Amino acid sequence: MAMRIACAWALLILLPAAALAAPPTPPCDGQAPVPAYAPASAPPATGVWSGADLRGVALASCLGWAGESRLIVALATTFHSPLTADQLLRKLAAVSAYPSVKYWSVTRQAWRPLAAQAAVLTAPDAITTRSDLSPEELSSGRQVYYSEHGDLSAATHRLRVVERSADHLVVTTENTTPIRLMVVTVFEPGALQLATFIDRAGPDLWTLYQITRVGAASSAMAADHAASYVNRLDAFRRYLSNVPTDREPPLMPH
Repeated sequence: MAMRIACAWALLILLPAAALAAPPTPPCDGQAPVPAYAPASAPPATGVWSGADLRGVALASCLGWAGESRLIVALATTFHSPLTADQLLRKLAAVSAYPSVKYWSVTRQAWRPLAAQAAVLTAPDAITTRSDLSPEELSSGRQVYYSEHGDLSAATHRLRVVERSADHLVVTTENTTPIRLMVVTVFEPGALQLATFIDRAGPDLWTLYQITRVGAASSAMAADHAASYVNRLDAFRRYLSNVPTDREPPLMPH
């Protein structure tokens, strides 16, 4: 029994390192995702790749991400939800709800909102806002611009519904204006990107794959604290699956 326990712990230690041997792979272009989906009964699977890990690696073409990367973080899981794809899409695109979604900040060691304020803009360069879009407005190919005030600064982001069907969703976001920390530009436009893939896996069962990228057009400090990026992705996972987003313990406390 002691030997079996020791072997099990050894596997738990080795599995994360083994996962990093493969590049981040979203569930598109017929590829099996890396990391692979964790079952609904287990914590989400995660992967973290540094700029050195990604040097010379061709990312999946479906992401549309060009250039070098400082950091990529991915989360893959399965979750239960009675919601339809339309309802999940509406929830994901309801940016006004982002201040109520909490993630565990590793640097602050506290639960923090994804955004202090967030609202859909009436135009890419507008200062006027409107209510969140309805599912009828969120057609495939639709682009939505929204403002977000966070710990760093106010910035505009673009949300795009790439694919949408009754059993499949692909949604991407990226910043379209700089994100600054006081006078320092942490992210140039397009340097912070996120892609979300949601697929039906059965009745009231869905798979979720999220991958976020810190592009080369960012400050070196932007690639620090990968755990906080993981926790932000887990906040979306909890939000979509109707789990309290600040429920202890955080996925990555340190």
